[in-house]
Amino acid sequence: MAESYTYLRNALHRAHPKLAEHQAKNARKRGIAVRLRALRDARGLTQDEVAAAAGMTQSMIARLEALTGPVPSLQSIERYVDACGGHLALLISDKEIDSEDAFGDAFAKARGRIPADIDLGIEDCRPPHNSQTKA
Repeated sequence: MAESYTYLRNALHRAHPKLAEHQAKNARKRGIAVRLRALRDARGLTQDEVAAAAGMTQSMIARLEALTGPVPSLQSIERYVDACGGHLALLISDKEIDSEDAFGDAFAKARGRIPADIDLGIEDCRPPHNSQTKA
């Protein structure tokens, strides 16, 4: 299945180079949107519930979850994630990060393929409730 999808995508990109350019521009936005939606779904929340908890409107939440459009601000993403009770990590590296590795395919489940030599520097956005801090 994945091979046929890749073949079809490559054929479309050869036939329509502007489509490939457009899709590349939206790859980061798609990755963010898919993860936000997956977090909301995992928590069993509606867009209205997330909007109320984040102090945003439902239409703002819909724009954050849209697969196309401008990449949202870090502050907006943070408010959304906090409203869902999730955790946010920012990956900054001096090594090239393949967007498929970092964001995954928008049409497939996240595969968690981050090389072991990349330091994620993950910090929880909320204080731990009942756990000890590891050094």
